[in-house]
Amino acid sequence: MVNTHIHHSRSKPSVATPDSSFPLFNAAENNLKMPAVGLGLGFYGGNNEPYGTYPECGAEPHIDSSGHINPPPPGCGSNTQKAVYTWLHNAGGRRLDCANSYYNHKSVALGIQQSGVNRSDIFILSKVGPTFGLGFNDTINQTMIILQELQTSWIDLLLVHWPIMIHPHETYIPPTSDPLCNVSNPSTYSEKNCRLSTWSAMITLFNRGLVRSIGVSNYNVTHLQEIIDAGMLLPSVNQVSFNPYNYRTGRADLLEFCQKNNIQLVAYSPLGVPDARQFPVVHEGKPTGMHATLLQDPVIISLARTYERTEAQILLRWIHQLGVASNPRSMNEIHMRENLDILSNPFTINNDDMMRITNLAQDTCEVDPDWYECVGNGSLP
Repeated sequence: MVNTHIHHSRSKPSVATPDSSFPLFNAAENNLKMPAVGLGLGFYGGNNEPYGTYPECGAEPHIDSSGHINPPPPGCGSNTQKAVYTWLHNAGGRRLDCANSYYNHKSVALGIQQSGVNRSDIFILSKVGPTFGLGFNDTINQTMIILQELQTSWIDLLLVHWPIMIHPHETYIPPTSDPLCNVSNPSTYSEKNCRLSTWSAMITLFNRGLVRSIGVSNYNVTHLQEIIDAGMLLPSVNQVSFNPYNYRTGRADLLEFCQKNNIQLVAYSPLGVPDARQFPVVHEGKPTGMHATLLQDPVIISLARTYERTEAQILLRWIHQLGVASNPRSMNEIHMRENLDILSNPFTINNDDMMRITNLAQDTCEVDPDWYECVGNGSLP
């Protein structure tokens, strides 16, 4: 059952604690810190679903890859504005996880303005691609548009959203002015050199001071190694889907590599995608060991009772103790406050219980081939 109750508590916003943020290194300003828990703003709803109902809808009307206006007017931008306002003004959150492909930057800007919180106190993360082309000039041009839509003169952290021109399970190929990224021209196209050309643009933006730090998203070890081998400035962040159902078979090695190279890992879908996607419980007549959502997993439920916390807090704290930041999505003020509560009112999951979570079943592409976040999805992490 979806909890759409709006909480009107006047309690104080979350109070920062020493582990409320992670320091960023490599391609980042000196002493820059990123709030450990952010608000994810990439929503899955597309039918003008009302605020707080599932699947959550937050996009402004735009022409999608098939040429249709999606969602239809008036769209869900007002939902995003309300979520941003609630996160900043009521819950006390300070990091926003945006992207141009979320199609709600203008609504994010309205939410920031409505909140009354100073821009300098907010950490805005945004991303270029993948429904927009990669490449040097395209990356620069997208960033200028992002700055305009967000009504800001800088972005705190800018990411390359995907390492490839074509998003998984999509056939649409966005146009690009960079020959290295032009998939339709085999004589000039190079997946690797397209990535490096795009990353070169990111470094240019960083050196110009338009962004305070730069990073990547959905990159695997091979993609990161390309940057190392090219002798280029390393990303400060790599953002990937990250939760107990993909950790052992898809994320543990990546986390180790990133930590070795001072690249901060950030988790999207830290709770899975409970409003829009269920994990396969059965595959070919046999139980997968997973449950429809991580919030329904008996191990997580049991630990929530043991620690007297919510299931979501158990999952987010497990991620935090691994040294990973997270971006849970929510339009529910109570849930926002609870997500931040793992930092303002911290608790520690003991080593045995950390391992119980780590040893949960895995969402591999063998059992879940139609889900783009499954482990073992081609060249993605």
